Amino acid sequence: MISNTPEAGEFTPLASYRPREAKKLLQSLDSSGIAFHAEPRRPQRAGYNGPTLVIDVSVDPQHYEQAQQIHIDLFGDSLPNYDSSFFQQHRNV
Repeated sequence: MISNTPEAGEFTPLASYRPREAKKLLQSLDSSGIAFHAEPRRPQRAGYNGPTLVIDVSVDPQHYEQAQQIHIDLFGDSLPNYDSSFFQQHRNV
């Protein structure tokens, strides 16, 4: 999915989000007029028809800092790291 962008160009990766969090973020980016690119990521297994695990979100580089602030307002001051939540026994605590 690509938002309406005034110019086609490169996007700067922001983070990967679970679908619910991505929906909140993308709505906020859209209402703020920040161009974004969202790419769903699924396991690379033949025949996999399951749900999207994460959505990689990239933003217009000119609005990267504003997009980071939107993320902070929605989710706190750190970017999500969902991989660590799946493998709790391997976390450095």
